Amino acid sequence: MLARTSAEFRCLLCASEDMPAAVQVAIKGDASGQLRAVQCLSCSHVQLSPPSYDLGLYREDGQVNFVVDHYGTPIETLFDHSAIEARRRAARFAAHGETLRRADGRPARLLDIGGGYGFFGSAMTASRPDVETSVLEPSELRVETGRRHLGERADPDFPVPAYEVGLLDDAYVARHRASCDAVTLWHVLEHVEDPLGLMRRAGELVRPDGGSLWIEVPNADDELLDLSPAYRQRSYMREHISYFSAAVLERMARRLFPDAVVEVAGYQRYGIFNYFHWIHFNAPQGAKPDLFERDRWWLETSWRTTREAARTSDALLLIVRFGDRA
Repeated sequence: MLARTSAEFRCLLCASEDMPAAVQVAIKGDASGQLRAVQCLSCSHVQLSPPSYDLGLYREDGQVNFVVDHYGTPIETLFDHSAIEARRRAARFAAHGETLRRADGRPARLLDIGGGYGFFGSAMTASRPDVETSVLEPSELRVETGRRHLGERADPDFPVPAYEVGLLDDAYVARHRASCDAVTLWHVLEHVEDPLGLMRRAGELVRPDGGSLWIEVPNADDELLDLSPAYRQRSYMREHISYFSAAVLERMARRLFPDAVVEVAGYQRYGIFNYFHWIHFNAPQGAKPDLFERDRWWLETSWRTTREAARTSDALLLIVRFGDRA
């Protein structure tokens, strides 16, 4: 049974101020020792308390720098992993029946919010030149780094995408409301202090007559959290304000978009060798964590599909379909 915590609390989703349950005491990167991960007993949402995110840390690429310095993972490896993730995400549209084609024959428009270095936008630009893809990113440093790296990479499968430096605020929505056929947020929602507001604004950018919203987040019900204490400690970090379960994520979407079709699927990012390493050694793989591009053998296929079906994978994918897709 989870212990209660007496710290002042307000749920980010339901605004409950009732005493929450303690989930995790030690938060990675919290020098103050004041942060706790807690669960709202009214709506089951798990969040940091107090919930505060340092946008300046993100704009200066603090989370990536921490991974490089703490785990010894070279930035080049992170770029390679970003390229693998980008190709997998681009392929996921077809896997979930999304053609990204408009009935009127006009080019579909895709906006990737919080797109970081731009790998997904780049992969989409190369693989779907018929789709107008752009990247909205709040960190000018990350845009500059991505533009430089992709330019020097000189890989036709990863051209430099169209970037825009900025935030998804109400002013942005007012300028671009209902203009996109697809909007994506890959591991963005967990970083913000108002996840419902961000989800709402992202949905307002989508065409109501057939567009779709795609949001991927870490999974609060990842089974590895209970199998490796070190993995659990690593997973609760100051950069992640919210920790979403499939049930909470689906409830958020249905509350905001009651007329849309909502789907939450499990998705496994890291490979089976990374999984075994955390369990056996209770430690990260370090410089070369196993991020696979495709299943390499039958056991991995069985392991991955079983975890995704049970939604105990390391990530969740929310898909919201509007209008004539609903």
